[in-house]
Amino acid sequence: MRSATASGRIIGLLLLIHMATGLITPYIMLRPLSAPLTFPASDPTHAFQVRLSVMLLFVGGAVPIAIAITSWPIVRQRSYALAVWLIALSIANFSLQSVENAGWMSLFTLSQDYAAANAANGNVYEIVGAAVRAGWKWIHYTHLLILVGWMLILFVVLWHSGLVNRILAGLGVFTAVLHITGITLPQFLAYPSPVPIAMGMPLGFVYLALSMWLIVKGFAEGDGSIKTPQVELSHAKP
Repeated sequence: MRSATASGRIIGLLLLIHMATGLITPYIMLRPLSAPLTFPASDPTHAFQVRLSVMLLFVGGAVPIAIAITSWPIVRQRSYALAVWLIALSIANFSLQSVENAGWMSLFTLSQDYAAANAANGNVYEIVGAAVRAGWKWIHYTHLLILVGWMLILFVVLWHSGLVNRILAGLGVFTAVLHITGITLPQFLAYPSPVPIAMGMPLGFVYLALSMWLIVKGFAEGDGSIKTPQVELSHAKP
C-alpha cells in the first residue's frame, strides 16, 4: 500500500495540474470569448486556442476526481463522511465543467456564425448572443460554486486530519469561504461584493502553497490516524 507521504506528493502534483488546466490557463485563454460578437472566431489561431482551452478544462475537471480517489484510503480513516463528500463534489464538479464547456463551445459557434452572417442580421445575433451568454454565465457561476465548495471540503479534511500544517489548511478554509461569499454568492443573492478580485485571489495563492507543501513533504505520516486498540487476552492459570 502506498505510504501517506507518497500519496500526499502525488496529490500535490495533481493540485498543480488542476491549477494549470482547470483554474487559470484555460480561463485566461477563453476570456475574450465571453464577448462572442467581437471574438475573431474565423481566425484559425483563435479557433485552435478555444478548442485547446476547452480540452484543458475537461482535464482540469477530471483532476479533482483523481485527487479524491488518491486520498480516499487515507481520508476515510479520519472521516468517512468528509471522504464521501470529497468524492461526490468532485463528480458534480466534472459534470458541471462538462456543461460549462458546452456553453463555451456555444459561444464559439455563435461567434463563427456571426462572422459569416450578413450585416443585415446583426440585430438578430445581438439578441441571440445575449441569450447564449446569459446561459453560459449562470452555468459558470453554478460550476464555480461547486468547485470552490469541493476545495473548501478538501481544506476542511486536511485541517481536521492534521495531514498538513493546520495553519495552512485553516487559511485554505478561510480563503475558500471568502471566495464563495465574495464571488459566487453575490451573483445568486444579489448583494454587493466589496472588491471581488481581493475576495478571490487569496484562495489561488493558498492552493498553490498547499501544492508546493505536499510536493515537498507529502502527508504527515500517522498524524491524526485512527489506531486500532490492542486487546490483550489473559489466560487463566490451571
